[in-house]
Amino acid sequence: MRERQRETIQLFLGSLATLFFVAFMGSANAAVKPIECKTNFGEKSFTIEDESVAFHQVQEKIGRSVSSVYEARTQRTHKGIRKSLYLNGDKHLIHIENFKEFDASKDYLAVTSPKGHKMTYPLNCGYLN
Repeated sequence: MRERQRETIQLFLGSLATLFFVAFMGSANAAVKPIECKTNFGEKSFTIEDESVAFHQVQEKIGRSVSSVYEARTQRTHKGIRKSLYLNGDKHLIHIENFKEFDASKDYLAVTSPKGHKMTYPLNCGYLN
């Protein structure tokens, strides 16, 4: 009888701990704000939101911005992220070192062509309001 009560209490406490863990993890992911990044001279600009990246293209004649949204593979680091995706045959690697302190000397976009040529652009990033 006592052993059954102990098992019931352990099961209840385990379920309660799992419920709290899931509740806090869900709210932590929901609190992530979109991040807007652009290169120094504006060659490329994009917005990162959850698992997707939206690249912006400014059309001079129309005077507005058109965005193309792509799914990206995300690898979380200790304080930041690395996202990789293929766009027009080129591999794009977005590296953000630290979400709390964006730094153009540590955050970059690396574009690698199918022939292996690599261009690396420093990024100026910030949270969207």
